[in-house]
Amino acid sequence: MKGLIRWGLIVSLAGGGFVGTSLVQQEAAIAIPEAEAVKRLETVPTFAVTDEKGSPVLAAVPNPKDKTKKIQVATFFMSQTDAQNLVNNLKANKPDIGKSARVTLISLRDAYEITKKNKDKQDQLVFQFIPNKEQVDLAKAILKQEGQDVKQFQGVPMFFAIGGKEKGLLTIEQGKEKIIPFYFRKQDLQGMIDQLKKQNNPLSGTTKIQVTSLDRLVGSLFKSEDATAKQIVLIPARDALEYAVQQQKKNGAQQKPSATPAATPKK
Repeated sequence: MKGLIRWGLIVSLAGGGFVGTSLVQQEAAIAIPEAEAVKRLETVPTFAVTDEKGSPVLAAVPNPKDKTKKIQVATFFMSQTDAQNLVNNLKANKPDIGKSARVTLISLRDAYEITKKNKDKQDQLVFQFIPNKEQVDLAKAILKQEGQDVKQFQGVPMFFAIGGKEKGLLTIEQGKEKIIPFYFRKQDLQGMIDQLKKQNNPLSGTTKIQVTSLDRLVGSLFKSEDATAKQIVLIPARDALEYAVQQQKKNGAQQKPSATPAATPKK
């Protein structure tokens, strides 16, 4: 993964560390040029199940457009534990595939680039991002509290905070940087808010956790240029960050999964 220079800041925020807070007015559209937006995905770890060559282990599922045909599905997990559970399942039930299956760390930027390169193959190859179930349940609970009838949450939940009379986005001051954090794990954001309360910060009384999806957030980042969007930082779950840091220290430069299919487990 790239972008390690910012990991000190990211890990600090994942643990609730900050210097000061303020609010910025939420813009109607949050977007920056694509090259700049892609860089913001560098510090987010995802986890793919690959073979020893780094090729994704694919699953064959019915094509929703034509049930008589199959499409290949490659999965990126937001949780290392979930990815490892799939590896364990393959070793137990599909030993011919499982014997070479492993969890491969890959940045969200690289995952995005792989999916982008294969977007013209959607009838044959699909990439999906699997969120942590606990975070999905927490996201649904937030939406239900707001009166929405939610049976399922589409995509990977992203949690953020608003506050004040204008319900502006909560901004964190970290050194010379001012950032607007969007969290993959609600508990990490709640930890930051709890620190505000302990410090008797006036914003703590009006701060409220909201949720959107990773697809919506990333999609909006790519639309148009906006000054506010340059402050947005994606904060992965602390355990995912810690695992990623440990693996990089252990293995050095990491292998990036290729888009070349590996063996396909039969359903």
